[in-house]
Order: sequence, then structure tokens, then C-alpha cells
Amino acid sequence: MDNQEKRMLRLGDSAELGKRFTEEDIDEFARLTLDDNGMHTSTEVSRRGLFRRPVVHGVFVGSLISSVMGTKLPGHGTVLQEMDCKYTNPVYPGDEVTARVVLVSAEEKEKYYIASLEGICCNQDGITVAEATCKQLLLKRFFEIIK
Repeated sequence: MDNQEKRMLRLGDSAELGKRFTEEDIDEFARLTLDDNGMHTSTEVSRRGLFRRPVVHGVFVGSLISSVMGTKLPGHGTVLQEMDCKYTNPVYPGDEVTARVVLVSAEEKEKYYIASLEGICCNQDGITVAEATCKQLLLKRFFEIIK
């Protein structure tokens, strides 16, 4: 890519992405990750738990933040290096969750940047369900960060 094809980013840029979680999504995530914990997949088991009904896997919810970073901000060509995610409220089947990511800072290296981003996931009622701080590696051949 030449300089004209680079994606120009500024500190404070943000992007978001939403998803409605279904029971089928939970079942497929459990199948793919081998995490079939009954708190997510069984009404009978979850009824005896803290939330009294199945909840979406926290990592599945937090992955929306990674999805924003990989597809929108910074976007294609980035590599996730770190993600510290806190799950603050449950997400239930049928909930609509919106993940929003903000570019907070960037450390410039010779061939790449290490970008720090903050992410938040809120449900359809505006309740925060997950928060994360993340670091992404951005190659200079794909990105330029304007401070």
C-alpha cells in the first residue's frame, strides 16, 4: 500500500457495532469454544444460579469490542495484543448489545504503532455490560495516527 491508501486515524476517533444475542448464538459459541457450562446452555442448571436463567458467555459479549477493533477502528490489518475486560452485568438471550471503541493513545515505533483503546458494551437499556482496555498493533504501511 502506498501512503495514499493508508487509513488516517486521530486520537479520540470512535466506532461501534451492535448485535442481538440469540439462544442459537449461545449454542454455537458453546460448540465452537467447548464451553458448554450449563449457566449458558441449560435453563435447569442456570435456574439454580445467580441470574436464574441462561446468560451469554462474557467472552462472547466482550468479543464485540474486538470485532469493532478488527473491522472498524482501527480496522483491517490490526493485531490484538492485550485485552483486559470486565463483565459488569449479565446479557440474556434476546438482548441487543452495542460495543463502542475509542482510540485513546498511540505509541510510535519504527514500523508500527501500539494503540491503546477503550471499549464499552451497553445493552438495549443503556446498561453497561462489559468494559475493556486494549492494545492493538497497527503497521505503518496500513495506518497513520495523527496526534
